[in-house]
Amino acid sequence: MKTRIISAAVMIAIVISALVAGKLWSPVVITAFIAALTAIAVFELIHNALSVKKPSFSVVPMIYGMVMVFLLDKNLFEGFDGKTADFIKVAPLFLSVIYFLFAVCICLKGHKELSLDGILGITAYPFFIAYAFSCLSGIISFNKGIYYLLLLINFASICDTGAYFVGSFFGKHKLCPEISPKKTVEGAFGGIGLSLVVSFILAACYGSMGHLGVTLVMTVLLCIVGMLGDLFASIIKRRAGIKDYGSLIPGHGGILDRFDSMLLIAPVLYMFMESGVI
Repeated sequence: MKTRIISAAVMIAIVISALVAGKLWSPVVITAFIAALTAIAVFELIHNALSVKKPSFSVVPMIYGMVMVFLLDKNLFEGFDGKTADFIKVAPLFLSVIYFLFAVCICLKGHKELSLDGILGITAYPFFIAYAFSCLSGIISFNKGIYYLLLLINFASICDTGAYFVGSFFGKHKLCPEISPKKTVEGAFGGIGLSLVVSFILAACYGSMGHLGVTLVMTVLLCIVGMLGDLFASIIKRRAGIKDYGSLIPGHGGILDRFDSMLLIAPVLYMFMESGVI
């Protein structure tokens, strides 16, 4: 427990430092930080979970993930117009097509060493990871971005914490025993309940009480989405025969272990933010 607390404190300090530097100096700092997390997450999935050990099979997907985070950050390209702006809009698609063709070549060259999981990991998974992390960057750069970031953390981490404690004391009915034996229905309701309270407090603190009803509905929806993301990550780990995706964060595992539910929540939250729902 002591190791987990110390690691959590260090993680929080690093994240706050990146956010402060990005707000005071340049948003590129935040984008670069998220791009680095993306590269690590891609490596953890391909190298650790899918057991594709050859370094060259991980490097290209990692580079792709990092570049995609930069290309999908609209704030870095404000002020461009004309043909430059048109090229920037299609650059992520262009890069993705080129990467997919290159990934196919990698798989053809190493077909004797790669399992079906490895082939899928190299060709397909980096697309989702890069997009999900880029949504995280987009959420932070939004007007009142810190408020939305805190909501995201609430939907993921606070809900998970509430589910853990309520489930530990009152859990009787298993949620998905074959995937995650410790998760309970009572814990799920407890986590959502705690997140509703935190959402109310955040809305009050950031002057968003006018959208309180929508925010509370979104809280329930995105807490459920986060649980789905957590269970999906558990399926991959269970099938891969691993406890954690990595060991970068002592007591917590890897980057994917900490961001598994956020990677499903972030695109949904960003979609609703872009459409003006929340």
